[in-house]
Amino acid sequence: EQNFRFASTVADRYYVVEHGKIIDGFSNAELAANMDKLHTYLGV
Repeated sequence: EQNFRFASTVADRYYVVEHGKIIDGFSNAELAANMDKLHTYLGV
């Protein structure tokens, strides 16, 4: 989903897909504890 803010309101888990393959996945708790991971993947 390109709109992460929207997706975060309806998702329990998040997956990072690169070239059609899942390269990482994490839960809400994991994301909250490691926001730098999100910034790395989204380039923010």
